[in-house]
Amino acid sequence: MNFRCLIIDDEPNAVALLRSHLDHVDFLDHVMSCYDAFEAINYLRKETVDIIFLDIEMPEMNGMELAALIPKNVALIFTTAYSEYAVESYQKHATDYLLKPITFSRFMDAILKACDQLSPVLPIASPIVLPQASPQLFIKSGKEIIRMECADIIYLEGDKEYVNFHTRKGVILVNKRMKNLAEQMDRNFQRIHHSYIVNIDHVIKIEDNHVWIGNKKLPVSDTYRKAFMSFINKKLY
Repeated sequence: MNFRCLIIDDEPNAVALLRSHLDHVDFLDHVMSCYDAFEAINYLRKETVDIIFLDIEMPEMNGMELAALIPKNVALIFTTAYSEYAVESYQKHATDYLLKPITFSRFMDAILKACDQLSPVLPIASPIVLPQASPQLFIKSGKEIIRMECADIIYLEGDKEYVNFHTRKGVILVNKRMKNLAEQMDRNFQRIHHSYIVNIDHVIKIEDNHVWIGNKKLPVSDTYRKAFMSFINKKLY
């Protein structure tokens, strides 16, 4: 049995992340993404859904106001960056309350609760297969939001107010500072220089204060050498 899922959120990044999570689960069908409450109301007048992912902070009509219009037989999962709505959300008969950014494991916790609510007699555990895919992130380049496998990112190169993502598919320019990205990246991405962050999986060798990635030779600066080598030493055999 597949469940029809609707996303209601005015943030494109949040919608993209939820769609990615949904794509990993065979019995979940993403049927629509609505970017405001009125679009969602118009859709729900014509269509039925089983699970709704509902953002709270939205313009004109917020998620709490919209929740009052949603039938009680729908599994309602609130998604928000704000923890203060948790108590009120359960007064709206919410199935779960997810704080952004939403991890896949926390997403699956909510899905299991929704499945229990929608079909309590079915054994849910057996058909669920956790994805083995590489971790992913979403890169905003100009007006585009690009979904990227972390494994495909080779290294990052800072250029003042911009960062170039060097990937297997080419270079992507992002309007962000290196410092901000360094704080957001997975631990497998290590900063080696004011201008460089490298994906450890692509490092071929380290020698004479330099890192080789393919045929590219990148410097390891004094500022980042100690932390970088400490990370590497934990992986030495």
